[in-house]
Amino acid sequence: MPDVGAAIAVDPANTPASHPLSLDSIEFAIAGRTILRDVSLQVRPREIVCLLGQSGCGKTTLLRVAAGIERQMRGRVTVDGRVVADDGVYHPPEARRLGFVFQDLALFPHMRVADNVAYGLGGMRRAEALRRAGGALEQVGLAGYDRAYPHQLSGGQQQRVALARALLPAPKVVLFDEPFSGLDRGLRDTVREDVLAVLRQREATAVIVTHDPEEALAMADRIALMRAGRIVQIGSPEEVWRWPIDLEAARVFSTVNAFHARVAGGLAETPVGRVPVGQRADGEALTIAFRPEAIRVFPTDREAGVEVAVERRRFFGTHVELTARVGGVALALQSDPYQVPHADTVRLVPDLRQAIVLEGHQ
Repeated sequence: MPDVGAAIAVDPANTPASHPLSLDSIEFAIAGRTILRDVSLQVRPREIVCLLGQSGCGKTTLLRVAAGIERQMRGRVTVDGRVVADDGVYHPPEARRLGFVFQDLALFPHMRVADNVAYGLGGMRRAEALRRAGGALEQVGLAGYDRAYPHQLSGGQQQRVALARALLPAPKVVLFDEPFSGLDRGLRDTVREDVLAVLRQREATAVIVTHDPEEALAMADRIALMRAGRIVQIGSPEEVWRWPIDLEAARVFSTVNAFHARVAGGLAETPVGRVPVGQRADGEALTIAFRPEAIRVFPTDREAGVEVAVERRRFFGTHVELTARVGGVALALQSDPYQVPHADTVRLVPDLRQAIVLEGHQ
């Protein structure tokens, strides 16, 4: 299991100059309410970091502090080794060399697409700015749309225009605030993949705010999980999925089936079976959790496992979701729709490799 504490801490071997964006000990409050509490985050070159959390956890505020739209009360913001905000320094957004894609995209409706894209190239001759804008549009698959107006484009095309505008000035980092939330699901998946491909092609560094765990898993090199104004865990998608810091972190990504247990001889006894827990003291309190797909469902003619009664069944085509009860705990389960098509009772066998072992009774 990765050392979660080490993942969260600032690595002293890495200086701020080695990071395109560094946020150190950021605190922010408004109207007496603390929004960010001692938040630190270092973004590596060519890395995509997703800030994931529920509405109100502070993720958008952190992005706006990085951009200079909000000014922190305490802490330091460093861009490519240059301090742009601390107790005695404050550089406005336009001086930070950061791109920003707003949730509402913020395209100018009265300006043609090429002018929207070229807007960030202040001080450059118009002909040259439009030429570069045309090249940026070509990179995002919108060649020939230079003279169109935003209202003439689809939602996905408008998203690409906003991305082209953010990337054109060659920013050190591109910041995205819930960039795909306004799109319907089918279009959202397509546009997300398109944006990810462009970022990878450009070897861009990006920070993306999202409340969608599927989006974070699909896009991020690292996920920073935020809660109540803090980053509570940071790691690769696999790390935060497989080794959540606590039960609340596990539930960000899916339903979990959780049991209280105590250690006896290196094992924790649960209603669905014994789980190896390594070198732990006998009697230690643990919480053992399994995601729905980590408890295998079989017909009752299989001898292994625990037999339970099915309380509810929901068919989703590719799988069925079952609700069963064991040891006083209602279990959320997933199964192949052809494995137990109409059974009233089934047998459960946990996949011990997918057990989530947490300290204490949570």
